[in-house]
Amino acid sequence: MRSGLSAFPSSLFARMALILLAGLLTAQGISLWLQWGERATVVSQARGLHFADRIADAVRSLEARPAAQRQAAIASIQSNDLHIDAIDASQAMPFTPRGQIQSSIAARLGGEREIRSPGGMGGMGNMAGMPQHDSPTRTFDIRLKDGQWVRITAAREASAPALPNDLIAHLLVTLLIVVTVVMLAVREATKPLQKLAQAADTLGIDLDAPPLAETGPTETRRAAQAFNHMQERIRRLLGERSRALAAVSHDLRTPLTRLRLRTELVEDPKLRSQMEADLEAMAAMLDATLDYLRDIGDKEPPCLIDINALVHSLIDDASILGQEIQLEGEARTPYSGHLTGLRRALQNLIDNAFKYGRSARIRIEDSSYVLRLAVEDEGPGIPEAELARVTEPYYRPDTARRAETGGLGLGLSIVKGIAQLHGGELLLINQPLGGFSATLILPRLSLCSDKSSSVGTMPFRTSPGWH
Repeated sequence: MRSGLSAFPSSLFARMALILLAGLLTAQGISLWLQWGERATVVSQARGLHFADRIADAVRSLEARPAAQRQAAIASIQSNDLHIDAIDASQAMPFTPRGQIQSSIAARLGGEREIRSPGGMGGMGNMAGMPQHDSPTRTFDIRLKDGQWVRITAAREASAPALPNDLIAHLLVTLLIVVTVVMLAVREATKPLQKLAQAADTLGIDLDAPPLAETGPTETRRAAQAFNHMQERIRRLLGERSRALAAVSHDLRTPLTRLRLRTELVEDPKLRSQMEADLEAMAAMLDATLDYLRDIGDKEPPCLIDINALVHSLIDDASILGQEIQLEGEARTPYSGHLTGLRRALQNLIDNAFKYGRSARIRIEDSSYVLRLAVEDEGPGIPEAELARVTEPYYRPDTARRAETGGLGLGLSIVKGIAQLHGGELLLINQPLGGFSATLILPRLSLCSDKSSSVGTMPFRTSPGWH
């Protein structure tokens, strides 16, 4: 059952088009079958009637001439598909019950005629060809008004197709037109859903994206209105959160500053040092929490970023601190994204690599569709059971995050949020030969418009991989 469902197209457009086309082709096939049978019957009857008319016309022509001129009349009537001979009554075929074709010929002659033929006759559909015989001709012995017998042998008409080529061509053109109309109708019906899906994807990247157009059918307008109301509520909620964070930051930093000043009045050096350490820890916790809750997308527009220049600047910053970072690969083209967010994400990964792995290596893999930025170290890694949870806020596995390293367990949460802001993801794996790898997988989306592409961009570093 599942295998059958999996073989069914996944998109709504494909499913609707397939169902409608299947129903259309079924109805067209049944109609063609019925028309084929009906037309075959009509064509067969028409051929039989035409055959009876030919025989009746020949008999009338013979009866219109005097007996002395009958041979000349026979000679003038005969043709390649019609042969007539004058015969004696003794040569006539035995009497047989009159069939439908004999009756039809007699009716056309306007009087009773004795008409004999070999074997019995079927219905009108058998008039033109006697399907019970394979002979290409039919023979009738007919007695004229003056008693003379004649034997008429007529060739059967060529069998005509039940559906001629022009009719088949018309049916195919009609089918093509209907299929085109169905495809256009299905596409028009599913287009609002596609726009809604695109708007939902854009909403995850840019809350200030233009609202959906509230046009189209009633259902489409209602869906667009509900989506626009949701977008406005989210934007308002995040605005209130930003204001609340600003207020909390101001209200908490002021007493911390006063406490720092008051610690200077403490005469006991050991106590003063302990108090300063506690205050620094509180300030670090406050900064880390506010940094995690801060919405990067509200503060910085997307722009074109020289990834190579960004990575080299981070390597230069690390070298000043005596940290050496190895680099493999390079980006082939600029990347459209949030510069501050990507710098923060890479810096967090680099800090984690040196803090927990004692080394750092940056590996860049670029393609037309996705950019991968991996930061690898040679540390103990993270237990497999904990990999799914280390990106949760404030979560710190004991084996990989020792108490002496500090931190609140927000670094990877921030990196994951930045990856999702760009429509990507954060991939964490323990390397087979030891060490840990954290990879930013960033799809190459067109995040920046023409207006914003010149804002906040970095000078591009010359790279042979860009062209």
